[in-house]
Amino acid sequence: MKQHLVECGVNAPASEGAIAMNVQGPSKNVNLRIDYISRTMLGNLPDLLIDLLEIASYVYCADQRLDRGTDKLSKYGENWRRSLKFLIPVRELLVWQDSEVQEALIDTLGFLSDDAYSFEFRQAMAPVQPKELYFHDLIDPEDEHDGVALFSGGIDSFAGAVTDLVANGRSLTLVGHYSSTKVRNVQEHLIAELKRRGHEHRLSFIPVWVSNENVTAREYTQRTRSFLFACLGLVVARMSGKDAFSFYENGVVSINLPLAGDVIGGRATRTTHPKVLRGLERLFSLLLERQIRIQTPLQWLTKTEVTQLIEAGGMVDLLSKTASCTRPRKWNEKQKHCGLCSQCIDRRFGILAAGLGNYEASDLYMNDLLLANRDDGDELRMALAYVTLFKKVSATPKERFLVDFSEIVSAVGHFPDMPASEAGDRLYDLFQRHAKAVEDVISSAVKEHSTALYRNEIPPASLLAACYSRKVVEQTPPSNYDAEAKAFMDRLSTPILEFAFDKDQKRVHFRGGLALDGTNFKLVSALMDAFRLAKTKRSEVPYLPAPDLATALNISEQAMRTQVKRLRDAIEPLAVSMGIPMGQDTFIETKERSGYRINPLCREISVADILDPTPPRDSA
Repeated sequence: MKQHLVECGVNAPASEGAIAMNVQGPSKNVNLRIDYISRTMLGNLPDLLIDLLEIASYVYCADQRLDRGTDKLSKYGENWRRSLKFLIPVRELLVWQDSEVQEALIDTLGFLSDDAYSFEFRQAMAPVQPKELYFHDLIDPEDEHDGVALFSGGIDSFAGAVTDLVANGRSLTLVGHYSSTKVRNVQEHLIAELKRRGHEHRLSFIPVWVSNENVTAREYTQRTRSFLFACLGLVVARMSGKDAFSFYENGVVSINLPLAGDVIGGRATRTTHPKVLRGLERLFSLLLERQIRIQTPLQWLTKTEVTQLIEAGGMVDLLSKTASCTRPRKWNEKQKHCGLCSQCIDRRFGILAAGLGNYEASDLYMNDLLLANRDDGDELRMALAYVTLFKKVSATPKERFLVDFSEIVSAVGHFPDMPASEAGDRLYDLFQRHAKAVEDVISSAVKEHSTALYRNEIPPASLLAACYSRKVVEQTPPSNYDAEAKAFMDRLSTPILEFAFDKDQKRVHFRGGLALDGTNFKLVSALMDAFRLAKTKRSEVPYLPAPDLATALNISEQAMRTQVKRLRDAIEPLAVSMGIPMGQDTFIETKERSGYRINPLCREISVADILDPTPPRDSA
């Protein structure tokens, strides 16, 4: 794992091998600029949120400056993960030194980008960058809008804005981030068109420019962009007096299963992954000491269904003006999509499946989705991996979904107010609908180009020719498929979490060798008497109020909540090993204003039965 030290707010690094980053002064190499903020909104901005903006900008810009090794897909697993240590000056030092705040920050960023993070904060000394210098083009106060949402200029964000404005009749403040003027031009053109079509008084736009200055980006994956984007959304929401903001993104991209075995961890974008969003909510709520919510109104829609929302809102003629490509440096005046990156592939499949191909000509892509000759092996492999993935999804029965796509496990327990089992079912249906859309696009293209395919007139390294040959995308079931399916079905027949409480060894055992000890054991121990007594009396298991549980553990309530989260994280692997979807309340259940208890659906068994489940043979 590569080690990197990032010294922020300094003119030059003090340590050998470190990089220096600064948002101000003569050594400034990080741009942070926010336009079109009202004077009233600026007055509502506390120093703590300025700290957050600077931290997010440093993390995002460092992510771009520090590469991950080779850019070849076939070797992308090499040196993928990095260890990043940031030294950052802040205005509200005590808040950022809080252990729970740092844990939420490190855990969320780690899952988002697959890197290891550590932060060392110090008190910012005078002169401190005044907040006014980040804000340009101050405007007069405007009417308060119903909601704040993030706006990238892609299909999903445009569809979400159109739906809220037209179908839902809401007024919106949209926040856009750009590191290229080409991206800002796309965003501003779409905003201007929405205003021109009757939404001028119900729509405002706040563009934010964050980028490296005088430094060439070396890492294009930008896995921490959503952290920056979410921080921008929070800042604007709080400046507007709101405790919530929206991410417009479809659910398939939110989960974003890896396209291939070497597309590891963070290479499968986790921009709006439910676990990331819950982590951000926790971080923001801790910082502001109030409940912050991140809404995802398009979570249960596919790309095709989201694209159709633009047509339903009467804005389908603007479809081709949206931009999804991650490579703006390659854009030219006519073509804003390379056609090779995963975002371009996903976009074009969605448009064609929605039957809206006539509203976006294929020559607006530098490389046609189906017919372009992808002579670079990785370019063809990327497109084939996309089709292969969803062909496999289509062939997967519901009872194998969590087994064959274990990445889903990290999401099912992070949907608010939804049992993990229901979330799993809805995700299965969502992915099945998207898989059908991909299949329909390929099938229609094969019919349309059947003669050319038969005559070998289609480039052999094109996606359509490769799919037509059926040599690459066929999936052979594993040889032990039947045995695995039976074992998984057997586990599903009794989806009960069993555990053994070993008081002597101070451990809580689960099947498969997983065990809890230390503070995790103490937490379970504090809840065991009430659980056992209720089971004996066949009565409802009572909740232990949060202050009482903290007292039993001899720690603060804040530390107790952190410990509950650590325990839940510790047993997440049971979702794969036992085939039981692990939600937040699967083992330790929480009820607002009531407290905590061991979930009554769990079953305590003896230590011997869980450590040695095989019954002894009769002696003969």
